[in-house]
Amino acid sequence: MKELEVQTYNFSVDGIGLVKSLEKEYPDLVNSELKQTIGNVSLKFMDAVSAKENEDFANNLRVCLSETKKAVKLLRAIEGIQNEQIVTQKEKMIRESQIIMEKLENIISKLIY
Repeated sequence: MKELEVQTYNFSVDGIGLVKSLEKEYPDLVNSELKQTIGNVSLKFMDAVSAKENEDFANNLRVCLSETKKAVKLLRAIEGIQNEQIVTQKEKMIRESQIIMEKLENIISKLIY
């Protein structure tokens, strides 16, 4: 779980960095939901880890998974970027999100709530 906590945190930090880069070079491509959705990935995972009740743990993991899927959708919708560094960062985020989603789905599949 600690590894996934670090991965979701790094995903959110990297995502906010990507949004900041986009805001500088391609402000018209920045979706207002993207920054919030990416940040929610880490926040909801941390909420799950600190949950006192099993049901809260399960619900927060489900929301974390949902926010990760939404982030991928929003990232894939960003097109027309000419800056290779930003494109590489975006592709890295998509790959990382796939790993996070697989781990979350694995955990959720074992929950009884």
